[in-house]
Amino acid sequence: MNNKISENNHAVVLAGMCTALAVVLSLIGLYMPLLSTVVFLLIPLPIAYLGMKEGVKWSVVVTIGILILDSSFFGIVSAAFLCAIFGVLGVVMGVCYRLKISATKTLIAASIVVLWALLAEAAATLYLLGLPTLLFGGEGMAELKEAMLSTLPSFYSGEALTQAEDKVNMLITAMEKSVPFTILAVAVFYSWASMTLGSFVFKKMGITDIPHLPSFESWYFPRPVLFIYIAVLASQFFIKDEGMAGYLMYNLGVACTFIFWLQGISTVWWLPHKYPFIRPLRIIIIALSVFVAIIQMVVVFLGLADMATEYRKRWAGK
Repeated sequence: MNNKISENNHAVVLAGMCTALAVVLSLIGLYMPLLSTVVFLLIPLPIAYLGMKEGVKWSVVVTIGILILDSSFFGIVSAAFLCAIFGVLGVVMGVCYRLKISATKTLIAASIVVLWALLAEAAATLYLLGLPTLLFGGEGMAELKEAMLSTLPSFYSGEALTQAEDKVNMLITAMEKSVPFTILAVAVFYSWASMTLGSFVFKKMGITDIPHLPSFESWYFPRPVLFIYIAVLASQFFIKDEGMAGYLMYNLGVACTFIFWLQGISTVWWLPHKYPFIRPLRIIIIALSVFVAIIQMVVVFLGLADMATEYRKRWAGK
């Protein structure tokens, strides 16, 4: 009996500490925008830690506590935004870590939950609050386009201005068409980044028995992605309109290209095993592949070729 009371007291104290830490991180993230990207990704960690140690009910209690306390500091809307994404992400991570679920399955589960949270928040923003949202296009995307176009005359004139406006129009069109992929990519990124930070933080705390994602140079994506991409390319000969089918195929094509790029940068990170002189250059190559189109195309092709031939696996098996 006394042991049970002691365990409950320990859980209460730990829950209070985790709640306080998450609220402090929330405040830092909201009031220090330059740090918000990293800080928000740390919010799930105390929730996941508590869920891993004490069970899911305690991580849920902490998430509710964070929602209440954050609401008193900066309003229910911002608090709901944080808790719907990062609070629930922490709950899922804690459950998966406690049950020793593989890192890949944990990433998939976390990404699905974050995806639903993003969609729910976008719907609430648009339909309940009546505010424009970028996720569903419409006024939000139109306002972004107008803001970008209005700044161009400050930097360009004449023919250069016309070309810049054309590029902005093309960019906005691409963004509108790739909204489904973008939402999914954001959900996966949030989940992956929090899990990666969690592995580092928990390791510093002496916790090493949680599932870890494979090392960067060991990223391999399923080969059926190749067949999906071929089907997307083939569909262009049959789907000529911009209806739902064309919309779906466009996003599948973007997703496949992004996967090839990820496998490509993973291959670049692995290449020093065979070509040591590339080691000091790989960070530069990866960084350039984000901003320079020709380098990006090379890395995408490298990933596609590695996926098709399984070159790294074959080399490792020699």
